[in-house]
Amino acid sequence: MTEPGPSRKLTRAKLVLLGRDNCGKTALCVRFITKRFIGEYDHKKEVTYRCRKTVDKETIDLEILDTVNKECVGPAASSLESSIKWGDGFLIVYSVTDHSSFEAVSRLKRLIDHVKQTLGIPTVIVANKSDMENGRVVRTEEGQALAQDLRCSFFELSVAESLSSVEVAFEQLIREVRLEFQRHLLAMDKRSRMLQMRHVLKNKLTRSKTMQW
Repeated sequence: MTEPGPSRKLTRAKLVLLGRDNCGKTALCVRFITKRFIGEYDHKKEVTYRCRKTVDKETIDLEILDTVNKECVGPAASSLESSIKWGDGFLIVYSVTDHSSFEAVSRLKRLIDHVKQTLGIPTVIVANKSDMENGRVVRTEEGQALAQDLRCSFFELSVAESLSSVEVAFEQLIREVRLEFQRHLLAMDKRSRMLQMRHVLKNKLTRSKTMQW
């Protein structure tokens, strides 16, 4: 995340895509960056994409990490933890045609909270493949309820059919990352003012003791 500077605006952000394989993470990312839909991917390693986007009339440079881990337990957890430490915001993706990918969402959110050691980390839940109604096993209401429980924004969409829905989901996450950045700045300003006050009081106390002697 961009360090505080004269502009005090977020100019760079690191986003992480989490979720089980075959839920559409890579297709989601490529669709957002290139506007094209490619349905089949077979990569074995994490891939970082870079792009520049304009959201709410402000330009931001993005690094988007597409993870490949299926689970967040066992040996794979350490790799996921490294990815989570790196990220500023997260998209947790599941497929409405795969209940196991839906079940993984809660575990992934708990892992984010554990690694970041705080609640309220910018996180958006994306339910993909809404166009595949014949194969649906996760109802929209289930996704909405889970997102509410986890206090995350929620979007159900089809990467294949709707570019605009993909853009809206990413833009929401970017807005949340920006908001968290501003909160971070305010917290740093508050801490700086408190340290300055302590320094002033300490100097006054020191001068007072010197005068008494």
